This record gives sequence, structure tokens and C-alpha cells, in this order.
Amino acid sequence: MLTPSRISVPAFIKLSLALTSISASLSALAAPPQEGGDAGLQEVVVSATRQGEQSIQTVPMSISVISPTNLDAKGLGGVSDFVRTLPSVNMQSDSPGVNSIEMRGLVTSFPDITIVQDRSLTATYLDDAPISVQAANPDLKVFDLERVEVLKGPQGTLFGAGSMSGTVRLITRKPDSHTFQFSGDTSVSETEHGGTNYSIRGSANLPIIEGQLAVRLGAYRGEDSGFIDNLELNKKDANDSESTQGRIAVRWTPTESTTLDASMTYAKLQSHGDYTTYPALGKYTYESLTPERFDDLFRLYNITAEQDLGFARLIASVSYQDRAYEDQRSFEFFDEALMTPGVQLASNAQQINTLQDAPQEIRLVSRQDQKLRWIVGAFHEYYHRFYPQYLDSPGFDSTIEDLYGVPPTSQSTYGTAAPDQPFWGIINVRERQYALFGELSYTILPKLDVTVGARYFDFRQEFNLDFAGFAGGIGPGEPLTRNGVQASKGANPRAVVSYKVADNLMVYSQAARGFRYGGVNLPVPLAFCASDLANAGLTDAPATFGPDNLWNYEVGEKGKFLDNKLLLNVTGFFIDWRDVQTTFPLQCGYPFIENKGRIHSQGAELETQFRVTPQLSIAFSGSFTDAHADGPLTNLGAPDGARVPYFPRLIGTFGADYISNLPVGKLRWSADYTYRGSAYTQFNIADPLTRYIPSSGMLNASVNYVWDNWEVGIYGTNLTDNLLISRVAPDNRTVPYQPDDQVFIGRPRTVGIRVHYGF
Repeated sequence: MLTPSRISVPAFIKLSLALTSISASLSALAAPPQEGGDAGLQEVVVSATRQGEQSIQTVPMSISVISPTNLDAKGLGGVSDFVRTLPSVNMQSDSPGVNSIEMRGLVTSFPDITIVQDRSLTATYLDDAPISVQAANPDLKVFDLERVEVLKGPQGTLFGAGSMSGTVRLITRKPDSHTFQFSGDTSVSETEHGGTNYSIRGSANLPIIEGQLAVRLGAYRGEDSGFIDNLELNKKDANDSESTQGRIAVRWTPTESTTLDASMTYAKLQSHGDYTTYPALGKYTYESLTPERFDDLFRLYNITAEQDLGFARLIASVSYQDRAYEDQRSFEFFDEALMTPGVQLASNAQQINTLQDAPQEIRLVSRQDQKLRWIVGAFHEYYHRFYPQYLDSPGFDSTIEDLYGVPPTSQSTYGTAAPDQPFWGIINVRERQYALFGELSYTILPKLDVTVGARYFDFRQEFNLDFAGFAGGIGPGEPLTRNGVQASKGANPRAVVSYKVADNLMVYSQAARGFRYGGVNLPVPLAFCASDLANAGLTDAPATFGPDNLWNYEVGEKGKFLDNKLLLNVTGFFIDWRDVQTTFPLQCGYPFIENKGRIHSQGAELETQFRVTPQLSIAFSGSFTDAHADGPLTNLGAPDGARVPYFPRLIGTFGADYISNLPVGKLRWSADYTYRGSAYTQFNIADPLTRYIPSSGMLNASVNYVWDNWEVGIYGTNLTDNLLISRVAPDNRTVPYQPDDQVFIGRPRTVGIRVHYGF
């Protein structure tokens, strides 16, 4: 019997052969489309292998591709909008700009913007540039993109450490030196329980020198109304947000064999408040004495050069990311519970992050029209994150004197930067990494391909911390500090076998290793935590934690049937995740990360489309994911077999598109419904702090009238106005420091109109 904890290589081979046998029985349906038949499904191209564009049906991996045009028509303009519809993908979003993307059940906790060392498991790329930050991925709008590619499973060979569970690739439109193009779009909508939203966007392609030089410009401006009221500040719809984005790209082709691309992307986000409510206070309400906000300024510069050498293409890419984001939260309940009992002060927690990231990559890619195909490359990255944080609580010093009869001054006694600061601190992180990578594919037989690859990495992190204040230092004049280094080296292989059963039918099996880097732990002061450590059998907390890794085994089928009208892609996977980076919680309030435990995830993914008639298309995608602890996770109090938190076992989306041809123009009808199963907030469901996240459904629909270069439509999202709960944060203190559980929800029903013009 094949069990999740005892899967073997022979069993995996048997599973692969079984899929091959099943696919062979379908090969009769996979004949090429007959001439004169009804129009079939359109071909979708991807560049996931980084060896050039190719049909998604010929790439032996699980990939979902999103069309930005379809998203626009439905009023879905951001990454959080489309991620919800994808199989095996989950997104926790606390507010615009505060989020994490998870795939295939690989998750252990919620997104916490304060934990610097909580590393991302899913990478996000804008073209060739990595831009992901765990718990704070840039909130980029989906505009002027060619497509979005979502690669499921570890992509460490070609995309590095951040791609342990998968990769999201935002592929931009490139300048075209042959044609002038323009596209403009505006929409206005109304949100239930909220107010009016709007967005306006435009892009233009400008040929400068025919066949040689072109410029592409794009701009976006939008505002989303709030829908949650702040009772203490008497502010209605307090969680509104504003987004401004722009992009300029230049393409120069001085010769037929040379291409030079340069681009600059700008994004500014101003978000006021979270998607959080306190149900005890009433639906769509929360309270804080100070305004809450998240501001983000993102700038990305990239130069990519490509030279056709005849036998191969040489590609070099240099990027520089300059980003600054500030998270502002109200801490009055925290202060009252732990420092000023019975006295509630307007307490404003400021967390400021500045990031500079400079990745560079060079790769040589062989021609693809030969039996032996290959890619080799080198990667270097320098990363710097500077993270000052402080807590401003006017009246704190005098309140402490009144309560305890002592006159501590935050600044002079506890070393903070200013008076009335219970906490002040700085974290400074510098990282560098080198990597060499390569993949080789060989067509052994006309229908049989084998691919092998590996990535070697060399990583080093330097970590410096300095905390002071009544709530940050060890005592008066005694700050809490940590200076440490963590370094690691290793290699991550990948192997794929694919077999072309028929012209439109392929089966494949894959084994790939994924990884993410380790880091330096925050200090755990013995003055406060010695007894907690002793209860855990420790005399001190570990200064560092190491990389964790996994092996992903999968088998898949990709096929088109019924004269190219039916697409059916199926994937089965098993993941063995070892030395998992988990957080050891201590009652003293100073947790640390350690490599502890093992998690297994297994499941299946399905994506299918059917062109019923030339006018009607339907689609279904879904996944089942069983991710659980393999053995007890002692530091989390989780028993053997405990289910991972936050990730739904079942995800399913059904969609339909219909085109009505009119004497002038046409009507395009579209609707989709997504179901997401329930989940829990911790591994141990018996823990009194564990909360249940109920299942949810979301219905979107749109109708657009298209004629000539114009398009006018109406759309609705979450039409059933369901409470889309993504996370529940319980009060984890003996003395409550918040009114109730925090419940994070999605946007309620929104209905709008849209006008588009383009040529």
C-alpha cells in the first residue's frame, strides 16, 4: 500500500507508468484538429523554462497562465484578485501590501511583517527581477502585462531559493518598433458596506526608429474605498487605499542579432488600515486610537541584453530594486495589557523598512531546434534591509511614574531615541549569494525527452540588532543586542522525463529539490526567558537556524482532445519537506526559529477548458491538497498527522464565457465561481488559541459590449456578498490586549462599469 510517509522511488515509477497507460488510452482522442471544424482553443505560450517561448502544453510542469485582458473585463485588477481562483494556491492578505502567497500546502504560519527572518516560500518575479518579500510582496496592479505565469512546485534550479513552493512571474509587454499602439481603460464601482472606487490606466507603444528603437509607456491610478469603520476615531470606511503606478520601457535592436531592453517600474501605495474586524464590536468594525496605515514606495530598474550567437543566445540581466515601506499600527491594547494596566494611551507603532536589492544574472541558452538543448548560467545578488522601529505613546513616561512610583524616562534611562517611547529598535541585514545553474534536455527517442539540472548556491547573511526601551531592552541602560552571521552552501537537482503519447498528448514525471536559506535568530534574553528555556530543556536559544529543503515528486498529463476543443491537464504530487523552519513560541514573548520537524503534502491538480461551440467556452480548475506533519512537531505542540494551518484542502473554480454576435459588434458574457475549503489557524486544533476558518464561495460576473476599438461593460465581484475570511488572529495573552479575535476579510460585493479603448 502506498502511504504518504512511505512513498518510495519504485512506487513513484509505478505511478508514472500507470499515468502513461491511462494517457495511452486517450491518445485516439488527441488527434490534430480536422480542417473545416469549429474553432478550437487558442494556443497559450509561456517562457517558464527560460529557454524561449513555447506552448504551455509542451512544458512538463504544472503551470497556470492568467490573461490580464480577462481580468480587466471582470474588474479584477490585482494579484490578490486572481490568486484566489488558482488550484493549489492560497493567499493570506492582511491589507494591501501585507500578504503572503502559498502553494501546495507549504505553510506553517500567518504573514507577520515584523519577522525579518521569515523567508518566502513562493517567489514573485517581474520579468527577470525577483521582487518578493515574505509578508510584504509589492501590491502591483495587473496592467500592461503580456501574461501572468504561475509555476507550481519547487523552481530552485532556474529561479533560486525563494521558489521552494513555486513562482509567480509577471511578464510585461515589450516595446514594438513597427507599430504605434494605445490602450486606455477606466472603471468606476461601488462596494457594499463601503463607497466608490475608481481606476484609470493607459499605455502607449511609440516606435522611434523603424525596426530598431521603440518606447512603451504605462500609467495607473486607482482608489479603493474602505468598508470597515473605526469606532474609536468615529471614521467610516477607514481602510481605504490609493495606488499610483507607472512604467517606462525602451527596446533597442541595433542589429538583427542584438536586443537591449531597459525599464523602470514605479509603484506607490497608500493604504489606511487592515482588512480586519472585531466581531464583538459589530460587523465591519474595529477600533484604534491612532490611524493605521501602510505606505509603500517601490522602484525597480532593469537592463537586459540579448545576443544571438548562432549556436546559442547570451542573455544578461541587471536589476536594482529600491523600496521603502512603512507600517503603522495602533498598540493601545498591548500597552495597557503589559505596561500601563487600567490606562489606555494612544500608542503608535512605526515600522520602517528600506530595501536595496541588486540581482545580476547571465545565462547562455542553446537553440531549441535540436535534440540536445541546454541552459547554463550564473547569478549574484546583494541585498540590504534596514529596519528601524519604535513605539510612540504620548504620556507614557508620566503614566509609568504614576503607576509604579518611579520616574523612568524612556530616552535618558532606557536609551530610546525620544521621550515617551516604550520601545525603540534597529535591525540591519546584509546578504549576498552566488549561484551557478544549468539544465540539459535530450530527445532520446522522437517522443521521449529527458531533462536534468542543478543549482549550486553559496549564501551569507550578516545580522545586527539593537533594541532599547522599557519594552525592548533588558533593563535601564542595558539594550538587547545581537550580531551574527549565517552561511550555507549546497546544490539542488531536478530531473524530468516526458513522453509524447500523441501530437496533442504528453505525460511526464518529475523529481525536484527545493530549498530556502537560513538566518540569524533574534536574541532571547535569559533575564526574562531562562525558566521558559529550561522548561523546553534548553539553557539558551540557538543563535542561528539553517536552510530547510524538500523533495517534490510529481506526475502529470497535458492533452488536447476532440479536435482541439477540450484541454485536460492533470497533475499529482507528493512533497517531503524536512528540517522545517518553525517558530518556537516562548511565554516570555521572545520566540526563536529552529529547524524542527517534517511535513508531507500530497494532492492533485486539474485544469480543463472546453470549447462547447464557437460562442461558448467553459472551464474548471481544482485541487485537493493534504498537507500534514509527518511525526510530531514538538515545538508547536502538534501531534503526528496534524494538518498545516491556513491552507484549504479543496479549491475549485468553474467559469463560462459566451459571445453573442450582433449586427454591430458583439456581447461577451463571463462568469466564474470559486469555492475554497475550510482551514484552521494552527497545527494543533486542540489548542485553545486555534481558530476555524470557514469555507467560502465567490461569484464574479461581467458583460461587455465590444465594437471596433471600443469596449463597454458592467461587472460584479463577490456578487453573493460572502464574508471571505482569510485569517483569524486570536488574543494570545492572559490579559487581553485587543477587544476580540481579529478577523481578516476580503472585499464585499462590488459592482461597477468599465470603458476601454485601444488600437
